[in-house]
Amino acid sequence: MWISLLYICFFIPSVTPQTNQNVQTLISDLFDNYTPKVRPTVIQDHPIQLDVSFYLSSVNEVSEVKEKLVTTGFLVLIWIDELLRWTPSDYNNTDTIFIPQNEIWKPDLVLKNGFKKFEELGGSFYYLSINYEGRVFWLPFNVFESRCSMDITNFPFDTQKCDIKFITWSHFADQIEITKSTNGIQFYDFEANGVWDIIDTTSDIKKEARESEVTFTIKLRRKSLYYILNIILPIVFLGYLNMLVFVIPVDAGEKMSFCVTVFLAFAVFLTIISTLLPTTSDHTPIIAMYLIVQLIYGVIALVISAFQLRIHHRDDENEIPSHWVKLVFLQRKLRCKKTNTIEIRVLDSNLNDKEELNTKQHYNSDQEVTCEWKHVVSTIDFFAFWCFLISNI
Repeated sequence: MWISLLYICFFIPSVTPQTNQNVQTLISDLFDNYTPKVRPTVIQDHPIQLDVSFYLSSVNEVSEVKEKLVTTGFLVLIWIDELLRWTPSDYNNTDTIFIPQNEIWKPDLVLKNGFKKFEELGGSFYYLSINYEGRVFWLPFNVFESRCSMDITNFPFDTQKCDIKFITWSHFADQIEITKSTNGIQFYDFEANGVWDIIDTTSDIKKEARESEVTFTIKLRRKSLYYILNIILPIVFLGYLNMLVFVIPVDAGEKMSFCVTVFLAFAVFLTIISTLLPTTSDHTPIIAMYLIVQLIYGVIALVISAFQLRIHHRDDENEIPSHWVKLVFLQRKLRCKKTNTIEIRVLDSNLNDKEELNTKQHYNSDQEVTCEWKHVVSTIDFFAFWCFLISNI
């Protein structure tokens, strides 16, 4: 035990804590001839290597109408300031100091595809961490509003790729060179969005026209359940209701009102869809095209229904065109030719077989010639219903 105590006293050096005076002396020595107006390199021809990574906290908003992406997060910027180096042993092993961001040189990194305007990163209350090797760490936190071109063709089953681009605005690539961070996009206390899922993130460095630029790409996928229940299913059901106008008899008096009601319902849904999507002609959503087709169907159904009402109230003395008679007879024959034969057998049960056959043939020949306008209306309903049903499917 005594040997251990002697070893501690004589062979282990004592540790003295850093004092306020040590840090003040260090800062005073470092900033004696320092100016933030000059790039902090001893040889000005050498570029400053700027390492940029992005930590994402949340996706606040994805506006399809404004084509805007709003995210919350912070950048991690790391570079070497060759003018802020010291030997820790000279200042009581002080290896890190914190300096307000406006008192040292920092890169003029801005959001290139900002939605509103260029803004300086960080603020006067931010402090930068500097170690004894001159490595500077800057973590500006912000709410980034960036432009994002939307492809809404497959709305609401669409995926979007949105870029967040940062560029050194005043300096060229041979003065500040942005290097691709090994971290890329990371998540910091991330909160999931209620409408969008993040399925992939990438980062890329681009150097062209003497500009150095870093792009962070976020790939988003829309959560479509809400739109399926509130838009897709009602539109599909209305599409099948549109054909039921040909099931309602003309005598019921509700044919035109039902058709107009369905048409107006489609117009309302088209208005709702238009408020959710950007006013652009580059990408037309499939759901909007479907609504327009259904509106065309509604117009056709209105025209057919008006035509049916017109011919339904025509005088039976007006002769039906011969080419209509063939269609009417074909439709009626498919529906009731067996019923007509049974009625003849019951009424003429006292006749012999030969007389009964002649009577039945005579009835069928009369049926081909005598058609009423209500039969024409029924035939139009029959063919229109099946045409609408097949086309909708």
